[in-house]
Amino acid sequence: MATLYRKYRSQRFEDVIGQDPIVTTLTNQIKLNRIGHAYLFTGSRGVGKTSCARIFARAVNCLHPVNGSPCGECEACKKLASDNVDIIEMDAASNNGVDDARDIREKVKYLPVACKYKVYIIDEVHMLTGGAFNALLKTIEEPPEHVIFILATTEPQKLPQTILSRCIRFDFRLVPTDILAKHIARIYDAEGIKYTLDAAEEIARLGEGSVRDALSVADTLASAAEEITPEVVLALTGAGDNAAISALFDNTASRDLTGVLTVIDKLVKSGKSMSAVCRQLIDYTRNVLVCKSVGKDKAVAGGLINADKTTVQSIAQSADKYNMSEISRILTELGNAENGLKYSVNPRVFLETALIKTVCGGQREDDILRRLTALEQNSAGAPAEQKKNKVTQPAANAAQPISAPPKPIAPPTAQKPIEQPKPKPQPQSAAPDYELEPPPDVYDAPPPEPAPMRAANSPRAKSATASKGQVAAADEGEFWHLKATAEQGLELQGKIIRYLRKSDAPASARVMRLIARGVTVRERDEYIAFVAPDDVFLSMGDPSVIGVLNGALDALGEKKRARTERTEDDLYQQDIAKAKQLFTSDGVIIAD
Repeated sequence: MATLYRKYRSQRFEDVIGQDPIVTTLTNQIKLNRIGHAYLFTGSRGVGKTSCARIFARAVNCLHPVNGSPCGECEACKKLASDNVDIIEMDAASNNGVDDARDIREKVKYLPVACKYKVYIIDEVHMLTGGAFNALLKTIEEPPEHVIFILATTEPQKLPQTILSRCIRFDFRLVPTDILAKHIARIYDAEGIKYTLDAAEEIARLGEGSVRDALSVADTLASAAEEITPEVVLALTGAGDNAAISALFDNTASRDLTGVLTVIDKLVKSGKSMSAVCRQLIDYTRNVLVCKSVGKDKAVAGGLINADKTTVQSIAQSADKYNMSEISRILTELGNAENGLKYSVNPRVFLETALIKTVCGGQREDDILRRLTALEQNSAGAPAEQKKNKVTQPAANAAQPISAPPKPIAPPTAQKPIEQPKPKPQPQSAAPDYELEPPPDVYDAPPPEPAPMRAANSPRAKSATASKGQVAAADEGEFWHLKATAEQGLELQGKIIRYLRKSDAPASARVMRLIARGVTVRERDEYIAFVAPDDVFLSMGDPSVIGVLNGALDALGEKKRARTERTEDDLYQQDIAKAKQLFTSDGVIIAD
């Protein structure tokens, strides 16, 4: 006995469901005799590509087509009802070589035996090799008048552009759930199988828009019980019920780790497939995100995935309860988990681990944001004079060892030559590189300028014998990251985090997570530096991340642009190299 999807394969265009625009176009071509020489049918699996190709191949050869469909009664239709040499169906997955393509090219010149057209149906055409495509290129472009090519594929992006441009393309769409449920109900009625409407809808949802997949599930359930109910469908397919999926999402979003593990344990004990549960949870999270974005009414009108009336209500409640960034973060983590489940030997442990990371990751992010907010408030509340003292105090302390002791009240004239000689500065004072003349007396020397002393007396860059003239010759602008104060960078970082937290864009949530992973903000002379560790440096340099940061800076009234940098250790090594170049000519030694 044939399976349901083979037994009830469409034999006329009227039997094809969910593809009305394509069916209308093909039937009109038959009626008006405007038949092309090459067609490309694309779309997901099980949506009717091969069935439409076979119907079209019989319709173009039918002597008396009825509304564009083959009549099934004429001599041509009777000959084509069984295997016929005039309709050649080839599987390109197993016949993908250049020799197979050359064989087609040699045989197209022969006239059909019993029909008007010789039709080549090449299924999974994307599996052909490059040489095979090249061998067919000229034949598909200009075939004989009695030849029609119909190419079918699920991956049109793999076809060369030269092939795509020579074909009339039809994109088959997924079949809506309600149409698929009615189709399953008609087949069950024809087979005399008892069922409920809710069960038919559940089978249609499991088909995910594919007629063949839905009929395969329906065939599996045909003998499962005297009457097929939603409970029977869920028990046999291993899918989780909608209430459990809703509870699992709420526990994950509310970061209830105990509740997450409890729901997973119940689903496992009831025999549910973890892969099916993950897919259903992804669909539910996506529906919540759509409902949060456009509202309940527009989301229902726009189409929610596998959502019945009861589920729509829980989706709307979840959308009102949680923010956009949290929902999008969960959806991202579940997408990564779905990819890993395909290769996991223990799906339960893998899914539990993924959900635990999702819950704990959100808690850690909230903790970091709370700490940043507290630091931001403390920094913003400090008096301006107190901040000024914090910045300038080290410079004043650094100047004390160089400043001279108090001048004696009445120094003897004879002692002056003893106190004054300083052998090192005297030769350097005559150098033409400095505009500053050597001081006549060390006691009258003015204190050095604060900015060069900050660079020379920084915790890492040290000068062994730098005089006041040598330090003044340094280009202070070369030491960008040493100039920025911690208070300025922290305050700006807090403002950026606060701006991103108010934004509902998913990209803002991603940028907040990246900043929370050890990124610090430093204000340079020409730009705003986001100093990132190695594990997030490439992500912080992504153009979309830089765009979000520049948007935040614009909103804060900051004209400088964002730029990512390495950690301060890397910047320090760069500064050491620059300092050596600046001071080498002056005889200054820079300690590593």
